[in-house]
Amino acid sequence: MATGRQECSICMDIFKNPKLIPCHHSFCYKCLEDYVKVNLTNGRFNCPMCRKNVELPPGGVASFQENFYIDTYSSEKFSCDICGPKSVACSRCLDCEENLCQACCYVHEKSKASRHHKISDLGTLEPEMKGKIRQRIFCHQHPEDEIRLVCKVCKALICVLCKAIKHENHATETVSDAAAEVKKNIQIKMDQCLDNVRRITDSEREAEAFYKKINAAERKEIKALEDQRLQLIEVIDQEVAKMKDKIQNVYKDLRQQNAALKRDFKEELKNSYTAVDNAIQLIDQGTDIDVIRKGSAIEQLLSTPMEETVKKHMRRMDKDLFSPAEFKVRELISFIGMMRDSTEMSPQEIREQVSSTASDLKR
Repeated sequence: MATGRQECSICMDIFKNPKLIPCHHSFCYKCLEDYVKVNLTNGRFNCPMCRKNVELPPGGVASFQENFYIDTYSSEKFSCDICGPKSVACSRCLDCEENLCQACCYVHEKSKASRHHKISDLGTLEPEMKGKIRQRIFCHQHPEDEIRLVCKVCKALICVLCKAIKHENHATETVSDAAAEVKKNIQIKMDQCLDNVRRITDSEREAEAFYKKINAAERKEIKALEDQRLQLIEVIDQEVAKMKDKIQNVYKDLRQQNAALKRDFKEELKNSYTAVDNAIQLIDQGTDIDVIRKGSAIEQLLSTPMEETVKKHMRRMDKDLFSPAEFKVRELISFIGMMRDSTEMSPQEIREQVSSTASDLKR
């Protein structure tokens, strides 16, 4: 069984007369022909390898392009460059770069022109050297004739006899000229590809540099925001300490005022109860003369505007309970709420808002 690229995937053996189908897979001519006979449907069949649907040309399997590349390297045997494909080469002249059969090798060694050439046994050549050997390719239709031409119309490799018989009116060119043109086109495409590779490489390098800039900018923004967070916390802590002192002083005064107010209320209540008791006693026990004499004084005691006094004190308490520190607390609460909803703000706007709030709290 063959291995690697020399193996037909149908017969699992070395390629024999390999045919190349449009999906770029190759199979032995006989293997492909047998496969197509069984699997052909409406003039089409699926590639045995990739299952791509392929149209069978009018000439059948024989019309598919021959894969000369595989055919050249599908066997370890080389034909003699002097005698042709019927003779198997056993040696190679490294000076002439020709494969020689046993008879030609003998003549080559005896000839005056080549007796000093270096001849090596093909079996002892290194694999790299074997890969460089130019194998002569002969026409399958005319085994005695070497492939020398390319039919531009049929896109086929042909021999001189094929040109005279089947491709008489077709434009042709030598294999070397066709190969040179293909190499030229390949070189152009390769240069274009390399240019694209360079551009992509440069773009990739720029993208990587920009990616690093993005990360650096992100770290910078986060650090700046963190610094301002710490600054704001410091300002808040300072202001909270000041507000605590103010609040404690305010409410200390309020407690003292409240104590005095309660004393006033007790005194007022005491006086009111005394006035009521005197009024009851005067009404129940006093004579008319007593009522006339003491009535004015009792009325004056009873008419003290207690309700207005209470309202006045309560208004004072309500006003004093609203500390100036409450303004800053409200500002801070409002700022925290704003920051919670700041998903649409840019980092610069957030920093400006933090700085503004810190300045307001310091006032």
